[in-house]
Amino acid sequence: MPIIKNIIYLQLKYLTNKLEMENLDRKKRFDIYVSTKALEGYTIVDKNSENLTAVLKKEGSKVNNTLHGLITLFSCGMWGIVWLILYFKGKKDSRIRITIDESGNLIEEEIKN
Repeated sequence: MPIIKNIIYLQLKYLTNKLEMENLDRKKRFDIYVSTKALEGYTIVDKNSENLTAVLKKEGSKVNNTLHGLITLFSCGMWGIVWLILYFKGKKDSRIRITIDESGNLIEEEIKN
């Protein structure tokens, strides 16, 4: 009977160590992915390392309306077409949520404003 207890104890210890290693791998993967997104220009709004969840924000490109207004004025309105195109094609701010689920899958979803 003591041999069976030792075998069960060793199996439980092995499974516990395996789960701890998987959690460390998930945390490391999460940190690397968040760091990569930060290098791409995102700023970290909220990060929860315990639940492996982060919210990141990226500023959109803004149009310099004063400059374009002056250019449009000096070009007798011709630059207004370019100004409108730039204004409507300009990128809006974007937010994303990054999570890693229990299985280790990385989930990135866009948050609508």
